Amino acid sequence: MKGLFLQRYWCRNIGHRKPVLVCILMAFSHMLLADELILTGSVSSSAKQIVNAPQGSRWQIQIQWMEQEGKIVEKGQPVVVFDGAAEQNQLISNEENLERLELELKQLKIDQAQNVIDAEGRLTIAEMRVEKAMIEASVPLGEVSAYDKGQYDLALQRAVLEQVKAEEALARAIREQTAELTKKQVDILKTKEQILYLEAIMKRLKVTAEYTGPVNYATHPWYGEKITSGMNVRPSWKVLDVQSTDKFQIETWVHEIDAVGLNAETEVSIVFDAYPGETFNGHIASLSRQSEGRPQWSKSAYFPAIIVFDDTPDVELLPGMSVRIHVKRGAENA
Repeated sequence: MKGLFLQRYWCRNIGHRKPVLVCILMAFSHMLLADELILTGSVSSSAKQIVNAPQGSRWQIQIQWMEQEGKIVEKGQPVVVFDGAAEQNQLISNEENLERLELELKQLKIDQAQNVIDAEGRLTIAEMRVEKAMIEASVPLGEVSAYDKGQYDLALQRAVLEQVKAEEALARAIREQTAELTKKQVDILKTKEQILYLEAIMKRLKVTAEYTGPVNYATHPWYGEKITSGMNVRPSWKVLDVQSTDKFQIETWVHEIDAVGLNAETEVSIVFDAYPGETFNGHIASLSRQSEGRPQWSKSAYFPAIIVFDDTPDVELLPGMSVRIHVKRGAENA
């Protein structure tokens, strides 16, 4: 009564600025909300496949083809195809690059193995020269001249030095072999990973139905229009959904003001726009605690809710049907 008095007072004082009809509607809505909350929603199925735009190689991706909205598709049939020309070209290029890298690896193995063999051969020769120089240098001074003895000692020193260099060259050849082969193998591994990544993207570009049911297009998050074939969308954007023709429920959104006092098990009455003369009973199965923005409606916050039927309606239902939901609430919840 207090609220109604305030409505009448406000109407008397601004009658010269607002039509009387507006004041009457506001007073009527106040009395109505004290007993009943009316929501709008749509029929959906709990067995629902939501198709989101996949992550591609670019910041957005084009929809190449979509199944006709409202058409009932069978499980396994394609419902949407995204443009993958860039990914396909990149995949072909990487596959050709992988073949080239694998051929280069084979050649590199042969070349590096030959370098190691050559280094080992030089070391063997150097060791043999050291042995020969050691034999000559071991001849006693009394059996050869001092000049020859000096030449033998000098030859031994040179042979030992050449052996050390040959050993270092062999170690360097082995290190180079390991480094070059590892580098090439890393290049091959990176290319294979890129191929697997692109193949995974290509698989996600063609989406097939997981359920048998109608196709429903999603709404563009910026412009509020239906997403259709040929549009560019961003990754993770909802494109469409395919809902089964059973396990029906109702999806609705509750304004942040109206959500006060509502909870699971709150009883509701349901009226389908397609069957205006019939009323069905149900209850709120879940009311999200996390609000979401609906910019196409208002700047307010809305809570998504799911409503289920107490008994399965004995009428033909399809996903997307619009309904009115009468929430039974007392005056104390207004």
